[in-house]
Amino acid sequence: MSHKINKQTFAKRELLKIFVAISVLLVCSVIYYFYIRQDALHSAEKRAEATLKGTEKMILIRMGKIETTVNAMRPMAEYAIDDPDAMYEIAQHITESSSRVMGTCLAFIENYFPGKGYWFEPYYGYQEGSDTLISKQLGCKEHDYFQMDWFKQGLVSPNGFWCDPYYDNAGGKTSMISYTIPIRDTMGQVVGVISADISLDTLASIIKSVNIYPNSFCTLVSTDGKVLVGPKAHKKKGKFHVFSKQIEDKNMILALTIYDSDMYKRLRTSSLFFLLMAFSGIFAVLFISYQSLQNLWKLNEVRMKEQHIEDELAIARKIQQSLLPSDLTNKNAKIIDIKGLQMPAKYVGGDLFDYYVRDNKLLFCIGDVSGKGVPAALLMAISHSLFRTLSAQDDRPEHIMTALNNAISDNNPDIMFITLFLGVMDLDTGTVSYCNAGHNPPIIVRSGRAEYLDTEPSLILGVELSAEYTVKELTLASGDALFLYTDGLTEAENAEKEVFGEGRALEAAATFGTQTAEQQIEQMHQAVRVFVNHAEQSDDLTMLSIRYVHADNTLVMENRIEELDKLEPFLSRFFEQESVDMSLLPQLDLALEEAVTNVIMYAYPEGEKGTTELTLDMVDGRIHATLCDSGLPFDPLQRPEVNLDVSLEERQIGGLGIHLIKEIMSEVSYEYKDGKNVLKMTYC
Repeated sequence: MSHKINKQTFAKRELLKIFVAISVLLVCSVIYYFYIRQDALHSAEKRAEATLKGTEKMILIRMGKIETTVNAMRPMAEYAIDDPDAMYEIAQHITESSSRVMGTCLAFIENYFPGKGYWFEPYYGYQEGSDTLISKQLGCKEHDYFQMDWFKQGLVSPNGFWCDPYYDNAGGKTSMISYTIPIRDTMGQVVGVISADISLDTLASIIKSVNIYPNSFCTLVSTDGKVLVGPKAHKKKGKFHVFSKQIEDKNMILALTIYDSDMYKRLRTSSLFFLLMAFSGIFAVLFISYQSLQNLWKLNEVRMKEQHIEDELAIARKIQQSLLPSDLTNKNAKIIDIKGLQMPAKYVGGDLFDYYVRDNKLLFCIGDVSGKGVPAALLMAISHSLFRTLSAQDDRPEHIMTALNNAISDNNPDIMFITLFLGVMDLDTGTVSYCNAGHNPPIIVRSGRAEYLDTEPSLILGVELSAEYTVKELTLASGDALFLYTDGLTEAENAEKEVFGEGRALEAAATFGTQTAEQQIEQMHQAVRVFVNHAEQSDDLTMLSIRYVHADNTLVMENRIEELDKLEPFLSRFFEQESVDMSLLPQLDLALEEAVTNVIMYAYPEGEKGTTELTLDMVDGRIHATLCDSGLPFDPLQRPEVNLDVSLEERQIGGLGIHLIKEIMSEVSYEYKDGKNVLKMTYC
């Protein structure tokens, strides 16, 4: 009877605790809701401010490229000022130098060229309604440019200016803005202007990409309130916030609209879900607590035993995780980009991987112990320790592998075995010496291609004393990657018992491109997750990616025109890292874009994949750029100099690109070395 009273007392005490906890939870939830609501508004303000600032920067950089191109061609126009026909070619080069320029004109003061009439406005741009580029003379009585703001203000703006947005009836036949700078004759007198037009659609891709919430949208408006880019009306109803920012030195304003329904959507959804779950939980807890009270004592004992086992397994898992290698130092990380992932099928597993740097060499391994659970984990820990101990004294893979095999085989009554791939990389040369003890062949990724490494595996570890292991070599170039894995990758099963397989692994690796080691691991892991589709993990999964990157001041690009999008962010990071004046970026970007485009378009035969490597260094305040590719030998500096004194029909095709590079860069040199084209440029 006494025992029963103790249970009732315990039940009342526990129920009281539950009621108190529920009351406190509800009060705290209400307070927390209003706090999170304010935080959501503040977060949206910060995001909007950062988004508008970033969008402004992208617009200014895009417009800055146009300014750089036009400014670079002004000396050529002034040099050929006595040749009116040369003005057409200058307009053509400016337009063709950038896909964003709709058209270019050179407009001169009244009767400047008597033989050309009162108006003379050579124009080169897109023909109305087509993608065809045409050259024509626009100036006439119907198109009296002397009365237009862009011409009048361009004559008196020595540093150039962007005019207000307008609709061009004569040239582009679309809404656009123009950048205009004056042209002087040999006496220093202003005699005309160069004006490059860009369509407002050029900025639309930037504006329309701004979408920080599902229904938010960005609009570009003029200072007088006219919508230039963006929706003029929006179907969605409800309260909203508008954040705005005027673009620096431009008569345009960015406006970002965010609806309250988007801003607080997650808060409202989570609040409703929380209340529903809370009330459901209250009734469930009350009912289950009352029904389970009689069995509480026995369940408590069982739980204590289970907890003890779980604690031990958790400690074992923590110990196993502690064996994983730590990140490389900053010095080594500039040479090697390496990342691993280990996912045991149970609390602990039998897969292992390890790496570390000693004497400027990377020593690494990946292996798979037979079986699962605690026995496999113990042998994994022993193998890991043996690898560290043996490799600390010897950096020859075949010697380390032989010693590992003898140590494991010597006392192995249950005949447990290990497959292991072990390698040593020279960080100076990228040469890898390796041995394979029955492990899956790694994937080597280079130049946009992926293939399995021909490893000729030797005997697995732990089966036979004094087994012999052969060593092989391969050399990784900058940007190449070695992707290692255990059979938990290729043998991962979906619900239909189909395996992921070597073919799918190779297809996923072929899409790595220039991704970091961490991105490669995540992409392969994502491919496996999609394939198994939530099926239970059947085996330990371990992956290790090793990229030979040399330095963080190197950019590797494939020979695809889309790769040019990587150039500007790479230059921006370098300028920030070296504290270089950002105003110099557009000119350097223009020159390097010309050089890289030349490699992408012409270095490799059509259909052949290849890469180009750009390295930047800052020495004594000068930027040194080195561009390397493995394409057909070609010296661009051997092309004849562009003769600006002859007409367009008489001039040899090509050469303006390298001419522009020479104009911007202070030094340019070329050599063909070790099977590579090497173009060196200096900018100061």
